[in-house]
Amino acid sequence: ADAPGWRALFFAGAFAAYALAASLVKDARGGAALLWVTAVAMRLVLLPLDPSLSTDAYRYLWDGHIQTAGFGPFGRSPLDPDLAGLRTPWFHQIPDPGSVTPFPPLAQISFLILSLAGGALLQAKLLWVGLDLATGWVLGRVAHHTGRSRRLTQLLWLWSPLLVLEVAWSGHLVPLVSFPLALAVLLARVPTASGVAMGLSCMVTPASLAALPALARRSGYRFLVGCLAAMAVVAAPYALAGRELLTAPARVFLEGRFLEGPYLLVESAVPGDAAPRLVALALVLGVSVWAAWRRMRVEAALLWILGAALLLTPVLRPWYALWILPFAALRLAWPWILFTGLAFLPYVALPVGSLPGSGPLPVWVHLAVWLPLLTLLVRELWRAWAARFPSPASPGP
Repeated sequence: ADAPGWRALFFAGAFAAYALAASLVKDARGGAALLWVTAVAMRLVLLPLDPSLSTDAYRYLWDGHIQTAGFGPFGRSPLDPDLAGLRTPWFHQIPDPGSVTPFPPLAQISFLILSLAGGALLQAKLLWVGLDLATGWVLGRVAHHTGRSRRLTQLLWLWSPLLVLEVAWSGHLVPLVSFPLALAVLLARVPTASGVAMGLSCMVTPASLAALPALARRSGYRFLVGCLAAMAVVAAPYALAGRELLTAPARVFLEGRFLEGPYLLVESAVPGDAAPRLVALALVLGVSVWAAWRRMRVEAALLWILGAALLLTPVLRPWYALWILPFAALRLAWPWILFTGLAFLPYVALPVGSLPGSGPLPVWVHLAVWLPLLTLLVRELWRAWAARFPSPASPGP
């Protein structure tokens, strides 16, 4: 039953139900029990299943496993001869075993904790699901404090089909990014604490680093102090890895390719191998500087900056689309919410047993994923422009 056609049918039905629920939900006082019971039930159904869309979770377990054996996670691939004696029954499930780890220090600390607790796949899933549900709770608090629909915001996160599949089935660490980012928004009025939360997120994915100029401008030096202190504390146990702490996470962006979107336009205009990627990075930082100049609210800045990062990355695996979902849910950014549905399409195009990044995708997948998003974004920008600069009224007869 795990065939691309069945995947497409199942996910399309799930996303249609999700969209219908979002269109019907009201911010009434009731309904919280149904919202949360359904969210938990969807995850419990998938927790016992072995991943088949992606096996990244086994890399998490491997990085934790070798740390408990006294080896640092950076600079060695799973195929390193020094690690041959540590191979486990699930070793063959590790994706791309010839590459070194791309996961930064906070991710590595979580992998070590999982290994010390037993190193089972179910334990990893339970940790991510716990953070996933906690993210939903935090988003509800933010919505409540800012006068938004609490139920709708939480539903858009907790009932997201892509989120449920990627976390409860595939065991991806998406909530390890989303939870501290959501906390950074909730704690925005306490700059030091917000900075600490943001620093933790930066120690899971480098994409969060692009937001620092905008958030530091908005929240002041206390935010930056908290952020840098959190990053230093988390990185300290891996200080002996040296520059590998920076190069390992960046290697995915600098070398990988998958589901490229507008990045292809940059690549066609800028010659060279590394130059287009550096230009794309500069454009994302430019968006961050613009958000800083505008003194955007934290969630608005994160929506714009992470949106620019997704548009301009040369590597977009399906679960990356979930980085922006907390802020799309808060601000009802429907183009990005639709994008979390379209991002599933690579799983439909890939043969059974293939993994994202294992080969080129058909052109139709690129078009189906990116054209609807870009069309809706352009329409929204045009409406915003027209509202800000209305045309002068036509003179009467």
